[in-house]
Amino acid sequence: MGNEQQPATSGSSQPPPQQAPPEPKRAGFLTPEEAAKRKAQDDQYDQYMNSAGAKVYRDREAADAAANTAASGGGFVMDADAMRAILPRWQSIADKLGDAVTLGRRLVHLNKPAEDEGSTVQKQAADAHAEAYVKNVTDQQNYAQAYANKLKDAIGVYEKQEQANKDALRKHGGRQ
Repeated sequence: MGNEQQPATSGSSQPPPQQAPPEPKRAGFLTPEEAAKRKAQDDQYDQYMNSAGAKVYRDREAADAAANTAASGGGFVMDADAMRAILPRWQSIADKLGDAVTLGRRLVHLNKPAEDEGSTVQKQAADAHAEAYVKNVTDQQNYAQAYANKLKDAIGVYEKQEQANKDALRKHGGRQ
């Protein structure tokens, strides 16, 4: 009698807490209210297609495009002086990462400390780690070098355009 187990009850008749709805600020996410509003608009415009309906579709498309652009990184503008200022830092990062890749590749050539099973297992684990390290650092180096190269290209394009503008101004009688 004293050791009998009774079913566990919390004594509370409250339903379990529900999960909070996803945050509506994410790009591409529509709250249930917004989805219902859009469906109602769609149904109305299917029945009564008019210029106001077309405007709503255009506005909706523009809002969606703006949200997707913001979510995908959008864009930014940088002048040539700013690009010239950060180019050496990106090139330095790429060069240092290149050195790290070179050193990392040498790790797999290190000898194990002894010929026992523990040393062999440890060497295999260290080699796998070294290979993962080299891959990771190589990816970082490729990214940094590509960024530095894009900066160089953008500076070149900017300088060409500046020269073309100066030439056009001279051609049309302006002073430069």
